[in-house]
This record gives sequence, structure tokens and C-alpha cells, in this order.
Amino acid sequence: MNKPLWFILTLQLVLLPASSWANQDLQLSIASWQLDDIQAQNLNIDIQLSAHGLELSASADSIKLAEPIGVLKLVKLHCEDLLIVSKQTSCAKGTLAFIQKQLGPQSIRFEVTAQPESNTYKAEVSGIKLASAIFSLTAKTNPQGWKVFADSRRIELKALGNVIAPYLSSEQNSQLADWDYDGKVKLDLDVAGKDSEIGSINADLKIEQLGLSDSQGKYVTEQLMSTIHLSLENKQQDWHWLSTVKIEQGEAYAEPIFIDFSETPIELNSEGIWLPKSKQFELIKTSLEQKQVMQLTMKGRGSASKLESLNVEAKSSHLKTFYSLWMQPFLLGSALDSLELTGNLGLVYKQHGDNYHVSVDMGDVFIADTAERFNFDKLSGRVGWSNYQYSELIDLNWSTGKVYAIALGASHLQASVSNELVMLQQPWSLPILDGELHINEFTLQKLQDDLPQWAFTGELTPISMSSLSSALDWPLMYGKLSGSIPKVSYANHQVKVDGALKVNLFEGETVIDELQLNNPFGVLPQLHADVMMANINLETLTQTFDFGKITGKLSGQIDGLRLSNWKPVAFDAQFMTPVDDKSRHKISQQAVDNLSQVGGGATGVLQRSALGFFKNFSYKRLGLSCKLRNTVCEMSGVGKAEQGYYIVKGGGLPPRINVIGYTRRVNWPDLIERLEMVSHSDGPVIELN
Repeated sequence: MNKPLWFILTLQLVLLPASSWANQDLQLSIASWQLDDIQAQNLNIDIQLSAHGLELSASADSIKLAEPIGVLKLVKLHCEDLLIVSKQTSCAKGTLAFIQKQLGPQSIRFEVTAQPESNTYKAEVSGIKLASAIFSLTAKTNPQGWKVFADSRRIELKALGNVIAPYLSSEQNSQLADWDYDGKVKLDLDVAGKDSEIGSINADLKIEQLGLSDSQGKYVTEQLMSTIHLSLENKQQDWHWLSTVKIEQGEAYAEPIFIDFSETPIELNSEGIWLPKSKQFELIKTSLEQKQVMQLTMKGRGSASKLESLNVEAKSSHLKTFYSLWMQPFLLGSALDSLELTGNLGLVYKQHGDNYHVSVDMGDVFIADTAERFNFDKLSGRVGWSNYQYSELIDLNWSTGKVYAIALGASHLQASVSNELVMLQQPWSLPILDGELHINEFTLQKLQDDLPQWAFTGELTPISMSSLSSALDWPLMYGKLSGSIPKVSYANHQVKVDGALKVNLFEGETVIDELQLNNPFGVLPQLHADVMMANINLETLTQTFDFGKITGKLSGQIDGLRLSNWKPVAFDAQFMTPVDDKSRHKISQQAVDNLSQVGGGATGVLQRSALGFFKNFSYKRLGLSCKLRNTVCEMSGVGKAEQGYYIVKGGGLPPRINVIGYTRRVNWPDLIERLEMVSHSDGPVIELN
């Protein structure tokens, strides 16, 4: 370690001939003086012998030292109590004043002791002004090594930035210029070593009122208070570190995360090794605790360019806070951006090279979407994901659940995951209302672009339409809903059905073909399908919607059905009595009146005529069609009439009746309004004329 300037001056003086001390006052003036890398101009030295010993005064117009100190101007050195004995030279009360370009005027107090024979030196310095702060410094050196202790009670960060700017590269200064910063730091620093090698560093910092912000506003802190302890030890050129960081007050934003540390303070402890030769690190153990949020431990190894291994374990019993702080900001705009969570959650992540595994353990977790799209209660078990070749078990169960208004019963799911592929271990049954969905096969995998892909096959056991309509707040329906489910797959934000989806409804069969759902979890889902319906029991159907009683069968199709955000925007639909239908064809007065209203005809005509005495009528065929384009429905029926089109064509035993529709083009919202009026009507009132 280089000796301080006062050491060098003192040593030069004590080497003067002994006869020079015969006088009580010794003055020495040197116009130009140089020793190694030190140069002095107009150096003056004055030594006086007083009753207390020697008193030394020295001055120079300038002294040039090695960078980064550079030139000192108007240098004045005074030692009030200079002691020179056989093996020791010391100055108990010393002052040093000078002006330096970056540091400005300085007035320093010091105390030094030098034992040249044993190569032992000590200096205590106080009053160093740096960045509007006052520093104290103690330096010791002996044959075994050296130590430096420095501390400052208050450092202004903005002033410190101005001081260090001249010593930074243009790139570093450009990066610093992108930040606005302010705050205060208290520093205690201990550095030890031997010769030119640093052996250990211990630093304690207390940061107060820290305010940071980058030019783009992505990173911001306000009134941050933090304490930091850092211990570094050089062991055979490898640096071992121990650190503790506590943040207890203030607020911070790092896009998109915002934390109020007054409510959820953080403590981070870390232990590791840095290997400079190989530029690698080993994270022996890191622990992070955020009060009322989570606890996390981590270890691993790697380099700045590649992570070789990493193990992370985290747990939280405060899922509501954990979700709002660490998950929700990344999920905005998705189907999971507004959840309620309670229970216990644990996470394990393991990585070795390019292989990784992540698993989540849940204990009595309750999860609910605040938009009331889904909820599950008492979620327990484990789910995971892995690209390892060996299988990991997925075992998950819950007590109750709900998707939209559809109630789900208790269920138990078992699957395995390997090579980024999830497969069912055994068929899975999911209770839905009073029926069940049986999933026979299920796979889930990740594509190269990190998008998920899944597929399944199954069947739906009968669900009573009464329970379904009650759950969905529909008019009361009758009958059963069941069907087989061919392969259903999801990839690239698209759901496809390979084959026809068959559903048994209203005692007939409905076949949904070419079903495709785009962006199902986005803000504007799009659905495409073709629908075929065969032998629907009209009596069951009309009883469901309180339309008025109609007996007979109904078949039809909806070609090119397209829904946008679950609302129809285009289709070609027609529903008619099957040609081969041999069942009894009867239609009630209420149904006639309602069909007239849908077709744009007059209502209440039957009540005002002789036909008002009859409650039911015979018909040969009935039907209605609609071609929807641009919110306009082109309507037609089972045949042309002189004016309009037949919705109901009379036939069979008297009394017979025809129902004619007169409106060819109708606005789709108006048609929906008519249907709603029909479904909520109390039926016609029979009046005798």
C-alpha cells in the first residue's frame, strides 16, 4: 500500500543530519522537489523545537500525485506534536489543507504513527469532504498486511454522482444521465489485504429517502429506506460473499410490479462464491422473505451468459397478496387477470442445463374469477410441468367448482408429465349438474413457440335439461342432454372438433359439425359451425319455452353459423316438418298467435273470428327459415303464399289453419325482441264475438 504524503515528508525530515537540530528553528525551502511519482513546487518546511517537543509546518504551491487524485494546490501541513525516537515517528495532532479540482477545498485532521524498522504504519484521518459528506478514515499496515476503515454519517447521492462523473467512461456517464436519483447514504467500510491484493471487504450501508426514476418511467422508487450488509472474502482468488438486504419503507415500481414496502417489507439473505478466472458463480443459498406475502429459497450455479443449475422453493399462505403483487400485473388482459385466492401454495423449480421441472403444491386453495366465470374450492394436490424424460405425477382434487353458472362436483384428476407432455393416467370423470363428463383421453403439450396445445375425447352422460335451464336462468326445459365427444383439440388460440359432436336434445338428435372456436379466452371469441337437427319433439320443445303447444316432429339445419363474442353475425337456418313425419300434427291457438307475431302478421285474429271457439288445429307442415347477413334476416317458410309465405300450412282433419308471414326482411335485434316477447307472453285471451 502506498504511504500517505505526510509519511513521506516526515521520513525525509528525520533523515537530515543530526547536527541540523542544534538550532531551535529549522527552515527548508525547495523550489522543485520530486520523489517517484510525487512532484512538489515551492515546498517550504519549518520545524520548531518547543517545550512539548517538535512542531512541523510545511506548505507547497502544488503537489502532483498519481491519478485519480492528481494535483493538490495550496497545500498546508501542520503537525503540532511531532515525536521522533529511535524506532518510531509520530504526529499526534496534525492538520492538512489543500484544494483539489473535484474535491474542492479540504481541511483534514490526522494522527499518524510510523515504525520504519518493523514496516508498521498507522494513520487516522477525519474531516474529509466528499459529495457534501464528511468521511473518517483509519489505515493500518504491517508485514502481515493492511487494513482500511472508512465511514460517513451522511452522503448525498446526487452530489456523489457529480463527484464520480469525471472518473467514469462516456458510456457510463450516458447511462447515468438516463436516471434521476436522490437520497442519503450512511456508510461503514472495512477493507483488508496484503501488498496489492485485497483480502476482504465488509460494508454496511443505510439508505434513506431513496428516489430513483429512469427516463422512460419503467423503474421508480420513492422514499425508500434500506439497510445493506456485504461481506466479501478472497480465498485463493475466489470471492466468497455474504449479504443481507432489508427494505422496510417506501415504494417501488419495476414495470409491471409495484410494492409498498411499508406494508410488505422484504429481507434478502445471500451466500455464494464468485470465481473470477472462469467467470462463474455458485449460489450456495439465497433466502427471500416478504412479510405477509411469501418465503423463498434458492441455490444454483452458472455464469453471466448461461445458467447451469437452479433450485427454487417458494411457499405462501397469503395467496391474495401474492397474486395481486407478483402475478396479476403479468396477467392483465387475460382470463386470469381478476382472481380471488386463499389457501396455501408451494412452488418448486429445478433446472439442470436445458432440463427443468416445475411443480405447484396446493392445500385447501379457493380460487374464483371476480367476473364469475369460474371458481373451485378446496383445491389440493400437485400439478407440474417438465421437459425431463422421466415422468412426474400430477394429482389434483377439489370438492366443488363452477364454470359460469354450471356447477361441478368433487373430482380427482391423475396424470403424468414428461418431455413437456401431459397425459391422463386413467379416465377422468367430472360431475356436471346431475350428469357427468367422462374424459377418456387427454394430452397437453407445449409447441415450439411456447403456446400450449391440448386434445381430448369423451362422452357426456345424460344431464336433465331442467337442471341446466335452471342453472343458466333459461326458460324451464324438459328432456335430457347427452352425447359423444370426438377429438377436441386446441392449438394456436383455436379450438377444433375432428368429427361431429352428437347431442341428444328434446328427444331428437343434434349433430354439430365443422366446429371451430377462435381466441376462446380472448376479448372477442369467434365461433364457426354447421348444425343439423333431426326429429326434435315439438311438444317437448314448445312446452319448454311456453310457446303454445305444438305436436309433431321438427328437423332442420344451420349452415355457416358464425358467432362473434357469442352473438350471431351470420348463418343460413331452416327448420321444417320432416317429409316422412307420421306423427300427429296439432297446433294450439296460442302457438298460432305467437308464430303470427314472429312472422310479422297480426295477432289476436283467431279470438275475433269463429275459429276462436277451437283450442287446437290441424296442420300439414310448418317451418321457418332465416338467412342472417349484416344484422338483417331474410325470412321464409314452407311455401309461397299469395302475399307472403306459409309458416304453417293447413291439412289433416278439420279444423285446419294456415299461418302466413308477411315480413321478408327483418332487423335481427327486432326479431330477437319479438321472440323474447313471445317467450314471456301469457298467451292469447279467448274472446267470443
